[in-house]
Amino acid sequence: MTRVALDTIAKDEFFVKIFKVDNVDEIADSDELYDAFESGWPVVIKGVKVPGVDYKYYDELEDWVIEGNRWIMPWYNSHIKQRTRLQEERGWTDAEIDTFHRNHKLSTIGWEGLFKTLFPRYTTTAEMLSHRYNMLVENKLHLDELDDEHTGAEQQIRMFLQLDQKRPRVLTFGPDLEQMYHKYYDELELGNIDRSNTKHFITEMRNRCVWNDQGWDQFHHPLHYITFDPGDIWFFNAQWITHQIIFGAKLQCYEADIVRDSLKNPELCLQDRINALQVSI
Repeated sequence: MTRVALDTIAKDEFFVKIFKVDNVDEIADSDELYDAFESGWPVVIKGVKVPGVDYKYYDELEDWVIEGNRWIMPWYNSHIKQRTRLQEERGWTDAEIDTFHRNHKLSTIGWEGLFKTLFPRYTTTAEMLSHRYNMLVENKLHLDELDDEHTGAEQQIRMFLQLDQKRPRVLTFGPDLEQMYHKYYDELELGNIDRSNTKHFITEMRNRCVWNDQGWDQFHHPLHYITFDPGDIWFFNAQWITHQIIFGAKLQCYEADIVRDSLKNPELCLQDRINALQVSI
């Protein structure tokens, strides 16, 4: 059972949509699913398996603990094909890498099919699968930054799959960009941040409202906790909502860049939402 613990003060300022289904066709291509994703709030899908993913294989991978609990870049297709990171970071043999590569290809095919089943109206310009198997324990509250290949004019989706079959994954969620913009507009002089540069705006909002000298990345903001069960699929807008990993290991992430005009609600595209931010004077 996916468990949600809402902050007692800000419980009305956070929303989670949980779909519990017996068959993917129950939610595929539904307005309710599109609206839930485009809202940016966390969405959890229970009862759906990704075709081609060998859940037992991934669950039985040896735990991977990084010294200092530091973040490490996920493994993307290029890393798996080049093999070097898998050899150096896990010490795997050629045979072990061959097995992982084979499972990666099957997982990618399965994710591509599931995404098209769930969201057939979307036009995408890029899709990829990454693997995040290192264990993380309580990292800092943060917003995901845009990389140099994204401007916010497209809408990213990151669909996560909990592959650890023995332990849940626990995340906290804090305020979103709009909530912080309204609350700290005067105190932190947020009106002087250039909103025309989406990447810069997100980074600057994070630095002023979360990663500041006052230590607001730890227990300043209202925090809501979600415990994801083994096999859960979930997604949320990681550039819009502050979030923090409390515990997690063995995760897959399927990413896609969605063309703005194919969204059901184009005004909820990241760049549009930032440009629409207003504060009553």
